Amino acid sequence: MILRKSIFAGLLAVVIAAIVLPMSECVYLNWTVHPGKDEEVSIGFDPMAAVRSPSVWIIAVLVFSLGFYLKYRRLKARQQSSVPN
Repeated sequence: MILRKSIFAGLLAVVIAAIVLPMSECVYLNWTVHPGKDEEVSIGFDPMAAVRSPSVWIIAVLVFSLGFYLKYRRLKARQQSSVPN
């Protein structure tokens, strides 16, 4: 049961990161890209290129691992504290 809950927490962390990271990137680009008076700026977004990028997969694995580890450690500590000595 501990492993199932930890896997769910890791997947939830990946889903949240998949929503929050692109949104924060859009906010960052809107604040940092300032065109001149007569210039237009367009920023392209290609989700398929992002999926093919190994850095996206590495970040997803790291986020899953962090979510899994934190939940697993918390549940193990709770289980050990509830066991009578």
